[in-house]
Amino acid sequence: MTRFPLTWPSSRCSLVALITISVASCASSTPEPSSAKGSTSERETAVVHEPCDKDSAAAEKVDVNGDRIPDIIHVKHDGREVCRVVDLNLDGAIDAFIYYDGQGVERRRESDFDRDGRADEIAHYERGAVVLKERETNFDDKLDTWDYYEGPRLARRERDSDGDGIVDQWWQFNNPNDAKCAVVASDQNADGKADPGSVVDLCAESYGAPKAPVPPPGGAAPPEGGAGAGQPAAAGAPGAAPTATPAAGAAASATAAPTSAPAAGAATAASAAPASSAPGQPAARKGP
Repeated sequence: MTRFPLTWPSSRCSLVALITISVASCASSTPEPSSAKGSTSERETAVVHEPCDKDSAAAEKVDVNGDRIPDIIHVKHDGREVCRVVDLNLDGAIDAFIYYDGQGVERRRESDFDRDGRADEIAHYERGAVVLKERETNFDDKLDTWDYYEGPRLARRERDSDGDGIVDQWWQFNNPNDAKCAVVASDQNADGKADPGSVVDLCAESYGAPKAPVPPPGGAAPPEGGAGAGQPAAAGAPGAAPTATPAAGAAASATAAPTSAPAAGAATAASAAPASSAPGQPAARKGP
């Protein structure tokens, strides 16, 4: 069965972190960071697997599908479950490691979504509720995204978009009713701060479909010069009074013109329309 790799921070990383803390404690709080490398946006990007001894004698193995390969392994210590190994899709590879606190409540979960044997996400829990998800999204085995939760809702996100270990994107999910809405700020000049001109609202009108025009209220009068202002009623409308038709359009509208059409278009209408198209009018006579 595939194991998650054990990756621990190197002594060099620990030394760098110690030096950074020392420098920060001695520096004044007023100057701004001159570069992103010295900013508080720096993150530890190593994907660290927490040990879970699935091969211990106290581990209880469960074969769900009868293929003689354990799909769930309960790892216990002093009779209490401390972690669990789970093969969710029963393919023989580990999909998740789940860890429990002293009260048996979930405190951590490592998940492998792409089935490569390495964790893609590490979720941290407090009192059974997720508060942080550390994610690896670009297949380089380094963490690049940190999602922070407030209750069940994703509230903010910090990202290292270029893989240098420095956070350069800050996401604020400001719409509780739409999880896709966020305001995103970026650091493009590597000063460790969001650039003022980089802020993008993912749910602004410019990123969505244009709004449909709002119709006027039912009792409002039509605008001047628009439809219904001095225009003839639609043909065939009940009770619509016939109006004078311009001579130039008489030929085109003769078939729909009422019997009281102006005399100027009568000759053209008589030759273009069939005899039955004008009820009550005599048919045109042929011959002498």
